[in-house]
Amino acid sequence: MRELDVLLERYLAVAWPTAPADHRAAFAALLELPDPELAMLCLGRTVSPDPGLRDFLPILLSVSGELSATAPVYPGEVGSPRHLERDP
Repeated sequence: MRELDVLLERYLAVAWPTAPADHRAAFAALLELPDPELAMLCLGRTVSPDPGLRDFLPILLSVSGELSATAPVYPGEVGSPRHLERDP
C-alpha cells in the first residue's frame, strides 16, 4: 500500500536518526506485520495487543501528521517545490 510506504518513509526520514531504542524496536516489529494488519492499526481500526506497539503508533502517526501540512504526499504532487521547478 502506497499510503503505508509514505507513512513509514516519513518516520524513517524524520524520526529514525534520533529515535530511542524502544521506538526502533517497535518500528521493526511493525514492519514484520502483514500489510492489512499494519493498515488497520495505522487507521485506528484495531488496537495492538502489544503495549510497545500501542505506545509507539501515536508517535509514528504524529510524525506523519506534522509533515502532511507542509510536505507533499507523493513526489511531484501539485504545489510541491519539485512540481514548480522548471527546466532552464
